[in-house]
Amino acid sequence: MRGERLSRKKGVSIEFADYREYAEGDDLRHFDWNVYARLENAVVRTYQDEEDLAVHLLLDRSASMSFGDPSKAQAARRFAAAFGHVALGAGDALFLVSLGTREAPAPPIRGRATYPKLVRRLSSDPPEGREGLARSLRAFAAGDARPGLAILLSDGLDPDIEAGVRALASRGHEVLFLQILSAVDLEPDLEGDLRLLDSETDGTVEITANSYALRGYQANLRAHQARIAEAVRRCGGRIATVRSEASVEDFLRTTGRREAWVVR
Repeated sequence: MRGERLSRKKGVSIEFADYREYAEGDDLRHFDWNVYARLENAVVRTYQDEEDLAVHLLLDRSASMSFGDPSKAQAARRFAAAFGHVALGAGDALFLVSLGTREAPAPPIRGRATYPKLVRRLSSDPPEGREGLARSLRAFAAGDARPGLAILLSDGLDPDIEAGVRALASRGHEVLFLQILSAVDLEPDLEGDLRLLDSETDGTVEITANSYALRGYQANLRAHQARIAEAVRRCGGRIATVRSEASVEDFLRTTGRREAWVVR
């Protein structure tokens, strides 16, 4: 649909783009008679076109997003509402996609007046998906979604997440990845002999939570984040990390500006 984004396609706006050779069937209203009179070269004028941008809000609804206080899911909804408000105000086509679930894709929404509908959709389902983040990303990339801006809001705690990011980029999406982590993820308060239960696969692992084990965990987390960042940047995208308690305003003033999510 028509929008405010400059398109590579030629259209019927008043902004002149270029000349091209006349072909049978071209609209004679765009035929340049002055050029033909001077050079005897039959050309038509082409014009710039504007179209809407497809903005895909990829909201991770995996069960791991329920952790934290406030939870990572609450933070993801808060940031999704902010990004969605910007997209709707710009006249773009906004698609809300639930990752980690088998929920069918919803039709796009457009225009500032539909913002309440976006808020209702964001607050409709709790984070309880068990489909796997990377698997959901690959499924989305393999679908027929129009290439555009893919804003991923997730904790990224999937060992195969880099493959999901590459799948998005391979379909022509520009990737913005907002990794949301809670204090539980960054500074786990654990001690003693424990059996940990995976909230998504129900798998278990037994550990002895001491200072050595916690340092090893944090080192592994930093290495995982570095691999994600490398995958996003290799495909020309942007990545930023926020804590679940961070406000949208603080992000826009600090990390958002530093990582070029926000430009004046």
